[in-house]
Amino acid sequence: MRVVFVQKFVPHYRLPFFERLRSELAARDIGFELIYGPPDPYEKSKVRMEFPEWGRQVNSRIVKIAGRYLYWQGAIKHVRRNDLVVVEHAAKLIDNYLLYAASRLGYIHYSYFGHGENFQTKHELGVSRAVKKAMLRKVSRWFAYTEISRQSLLRQEVDDTLITVVNNTLKTPDLGEVSFEKTANQFLYIGGLYADKRLDLMLDAATRVAAQVEDFKLHVVGEGPLQHEIESAAVNSPWLRYHGALYGVERDKMLASSQAILMPGLVGLVAIDSFHFRCPVITSDVGQHSPEIAYLERDVNALIDSKAGNAETYAQLMLRFVQEPGLAERLQSACADSAGRYTIENMVENFIAGVTEVYAEARNH
Repeated sequence: MRVVFVQKFVPHYRLPFFERLRSELAARDIGFELIYGPPDPYEKSKVRMEFPEWGRQVNSRIVKIAGRYLYWQGAIKHVRRNDLVVVEHAAKLIDNYLLYAASRLGYIHYSYFGHGENFQTKHELGVSRAVKKAMLRKVSRWFAYTEISRQSLLRQEVDDTLITVVNNTLKTPDLGEVSFEKTANQFLYIGGLYADKRLDLMLDAATRVAAQVEDFKLHVVGEGPLQHEIESAAVNSPWLRYHGALYGVERDKMLASSQAILMPGLVGLVAIDSFHFRCPVITSDVGQHSPEIAYLERDVNALIDSKAGNAETYAQLMLRFVQEPGLAERLQSACADSAGRYTIENMVENFIAGVTEVYAEARNH
């Protein structure tokens, strides 16, 4: 038995999952192969990448066509008969089509790991959408990020018995050097700096709040294509400070000292950061969140503006957080409670349960 995980690249936040998965599979006498390559320029600008020596690094061919990067990694050369091959669910990964064909010939067990659908765009080409839909259901296993992903797959008529919800998450940070002393009226944005994050709305709303809250501060941590917009805004906004990308203890201290995370646009794994550091997310119903939005509970461990894209109502939600007695403390406490539900350990166990089901089903046939 062997699991082969094909990743176009390995972002820093994903490596702890692969390391623990490799260890836990080995303890069960199941082999593990991670195939990965370098990122395209756009992804490289958003997040730090890892290159684990124990994995199989390949020289991917990356081609940009019509503004979209396509990947070819030659993964088929590195798989063996009866491997459980796990791929990301994305039309731009050319390897998927050949691996899928190999599965239809009975050579490998083909499975997906991912969102269940593209939550960030509704403008996918018709041909691409049709091909993905045809491939969606004929798999050995679907490793779905969250319950939202599972519900999406069910709407697309994927057999529920083929779906394993892993609850995608991050490694619990070592908080030994971190003090949870929240700085009054200090807010934080942390993540990639690109359009889906709605940085324009955040800056507009923050400007309104800064005019009413004397000691308001917004720290921005991250890199990306829109970095220049944050740098330009910081020149004339004394309440705004841009730090670039932070990692390790510096990043952890920034999260631990902030009252809340501003994320008016796309929310993904930052939800997990908010739980670990008792730093609730303030977001909006933008309709294009990643599946991890499932972890946020309105007015329990997060605040969510129902009027997506409205700077005034988002600013009012920020002011509510500042001014409503006991609200910040209640949300922060709920974040701490949520942290224990979504751990790397649980994610790995959920994943291995799905692997076990695949091989049990294969033996029965």
